[in-house]
Amino acid sequence: MRTIYQSTDDLGHTLRALKMIKEGHNDPVYMGLVIQDREVLFRTRENSSREFVLQKIKEFVAGNAASFESQPA
Repeated sequence: MRTIYQSTDDLGHTLRALKMIKEGHNDPVYMGLVIQDREVLFRTRENSSREFVLQKIKEFVAGNAASFESQPA
């Protein structure tokens, strides 16, 4: 497993995509994570592509932006 993408957004979320290849398999599995204060807020695991996982991460953050901003610090 290796991290193929990681960034932090303006709200302090760590956005991370991981690529996993099982031994004996050629097709990778991608995992997308949104993490805040060590808590996983969102996780997706897809067989498609890195871009698809990144899109799912962005959709989750965009869809929850209002509730994230209203949380006390």
